[in-house]
Amino acid sequence: MLYPERLQGRVGRLIVDIMAVLWTAAWAIAGYQVYQVVMALQVVADGITSTGHTFNSWIQAFRSATPHNIPGLSTVLGDLANTLQRSGGDPLVRNGMEAHDRIHQLATVLGILVALIPILAVTGSYLVWRVRDVHELSAARAFVRYAERSGRVEEANAVLAHRAVTMLPFGQLMRASADPVGDLTEGRHEALAAAMLRHTGMQPLRAHERR
Repeated sequence: MLYPERLQGRVGRLIVDIMAVLWTAAWAIAGYQVYQVVMALQVVADGITSTGHTFNSWIQAFRSATPHNIPGLSTVLGDLANTLQRSGGDPLVRNGMEAHDRIHQLATVLGILVALIPILAVTGSYLVWRVRDVHELSAARAFVRYAERSGRVEEANAVLAHRAVTMLPFGQLMRASADPVGDLTEGRHEALAAAMLRHTGMQPLRAHERR
């Protein structure tokens, strides 16, 4: 049973359910926005990689323009080109690609943390309570339905009245009865039982004839 029978309890829980969904959606969007902001830094990493590729293309053009038939000079120029590529172009390409991957990892971690912490703290706690609430509502409904079908409404009211005295806050208890102890002693259970059922979101017990 997801929602209470009484309109007030049903509307109240429905509003809180909607608020929990909105809270979850808002923080999921916030996490995605953080992910997008951090991912924008990949432009810098891609720029470094592009610079390295450009530098390597210049070195390759230098190699192509270097004469290959001059003994000694061709070897020196070739070694110079290789050194420039190893110390300039290749490290830029490698560092740019590593930065690109790390920015993606950082964006993913930050996005998940920004969304997950408030969602778990609030929505997770609410879901735990809501599951227990649904179980309690289902159990209360089963209790009421069985009492009505079996014709044991008076006995069920007595059980509910005792639960009301032991479980309800004093404000609700005294609104239900000016003399709760006297009502229990003298067998006036209806008002206390109805208050207990209202507290759980159920309608008062209705007597049915046994078949």
